[in-house]
Amino acid sequence: MSSEIVMPKLSDTMEDGKILRWLKKEGDYTTKGEVIAEIETDKADMELEAFSSGILSKIFFQEGETVPVGVVIAVLGEKDVVASAPEKAKAVLEKPPVVVVGDTGDEPCCTVPLKEEEEEKELKGKKTFPGNKGEKLKISPAARKIVEQEGINAVHLEGSGPGGRIVKEDVEKYLKSRSEKEEPRTVELKAEKRDAVITDELIELTKIRASIGKRMTQSKQTIPHFYVTREVNMGEAVKLIDALNQRDESDEKVTYNDLVIKACGLALREHPQLNGFFEQKGPVFKQEINIGLVVALKVGLLVPIVKNADKLTLKEISITAKGLRERILKRESTPDDLTGGTFTISNMGMFGVDEFSAIINPPQVAIMAVAAIRDIPVIKEGKVQPGKIMKITLSADHRALDGLIVARFLQKVKELLENPITLVLQ
Repeated sequence: MSSEIVMPKLSDTMEDGKILRWLKKEGDYTTKGEVIAEIETDKADMELEAFSSGILSKIFFQEGETVPVGVVIAVLGEKDVVASAPEKAKAVLEKPPVVVVGDTGDEPCCTVPLKEEEEEKELKGKKTFPGNKGEKLKISPAARKIVEQEGINAVHLEGSGPGGRIVKEDVEKYLKSRSEKEEPRTVELKAEKRDAVITDELIELTKIRASIGKRMTQSKQTIPHFYVTREVNMGEAVKLIDALNQRDESDEKVTYNDLVIKACGLALREHPQLNGFFEQKGPVFKQEINIGLVVALKVGLLVPIVKNADKLTLKEISITAKGLRERILKRESTPDDLTGGTFTISNMGMFGVDEFSAIINPPQVAIMAVAAIRDIPVIKEGKVQPGKIMKITLSADHRALDGLIVARFLQKVKELLENPITLVLQ
């Protein structure tokens, strides 16, 4: 009895994946849940786990090859299993099939540890480390990143994972016990040397950056954007944030972004036209209000999702959003963290940006850009007073939305943010 291993679909936008490394070779026995390969997708590098136990009878695609989603890349079976001819699998590349990848069993076949840094092409694929004499090193992506950042000589590491594979805990244990004398930071020196020399060399796009370029081009070419901006007086919101965080001795501090998420969640309840997709036959309003947060990494942008944002308390939103960001930075995000969004917020206020417009993330119909809170004079009751003003700009799909609907939505968001106690009580 044999089972096929296919290129998994890890996001709504993923069309293919690149095999970075095989951690198992033909003839090796693998157990259920064991990592057998590392794959680069449009969202991140991921570990591909075996969803059943058996011998890796046949590998159809080698390291460095890009394979469409749903195509068989390897076969697990017993020793006497004869795998399908590799030509059968490779022929799919000439005419990619329409494949819907369903549930493969009781457990998912893979996990997705996200990378924050992927710029250095030499740190991918058949990466070797200082002192390992060029042979392939059995090491997980999470452990490899720490090794690269710390410039650790990998020969000093002992792996506790399957087959002696080095995992994150092994590296952390080594760092804890390492003497005060630091090892040479080989990778950092290499990066510095590279940065000092600017050439005309073409830099190959990562999967994430290529996916961003493709989707944003598609958005601007196919979606008739229009933009509406409102000013919000955040004076009361600033006082509320200060009061809440002074009373809270934990590390889970409420942020201005948490207030905006909550305000948008409640406003989308009243204006469901903005909470949905535009599909081939027309707009589709979604029942769940799942708000995506644009997070910028060096490699590109990722959008983790706060599910049911309208139903969460302000504190729950704060904890959820913080957890999503931490998992992204630690490369521990799951597909569920990155899928299911119905509305998106892009906040550049922390960078002092006064105003900007964001590009809609298809198939959604709207995205809201949030700028910095600025100290400027405002006129209130005929008198000039100090004010804390923040601009919010909604980018809308004119096929699904009109200016009146967008204006009413922004008016509701403004009303909630200027009376933030309502966000605490609801």
